[in-house]
Amino acid sequence: MDSLSVARFLSIPSAFLVSGYSIAASQMAVPLVYEQPASVSAPFLRGVFVRGAAFVVPGAIISSSASAYLAYAIPERRTTLATASILTLLPLAFTRFVMMKGIQHLIEISESAAEQQKGDQNGEVVQLLKAWVAQNWVRAALAFSGGMLALYAYHSSVERRVYRY
Repeated sequence: MDSLSVARFLSIPSAFLVSGYSIAASQMAVPLVYEQPASVSAPFLRGVFVRGAAFVVPGAIISSSASAYLAYAIPERRTTLATASILTLLPLAFTRFVMMKGIQHLIEISESAAEQQKGDQNGEVVQLLKAWVAQNWVRAALAFSGGMLALYAYHSSVERRVYRY
């Protein structure tokens, strides 16, 4: 197996795995705790965030790095693959610059009984959870788009080689 095959093998599936993880959290996990008290829902989101970071960060870096290598190695698909590389890394930046304030606030709530009580009374925790879910869909879409672009670039480069010979 050559380096291009390895990079393709890493780039495309890891982007889809990162996207799928985010979709599962947004669709299946976090909405289930909307009805729970803040003493349950805020710590739950904290766990989702911490465990997600352990999976999503390496997955995004692997996918982005592999797509960047492919962009370097396949000049006729450089723009498409470079864009795929950026798209698969953007969820990390999106988390840092858009989502982190809400996540940190939920983590603070998860560590304080007084904040949990306040969050239950004013509905703040449910609002923060719903905002997280909406923002997480954006992260899923970014990773998915990166995977689709890498898949398109791969398919196009295979098609070109078939017709070249």
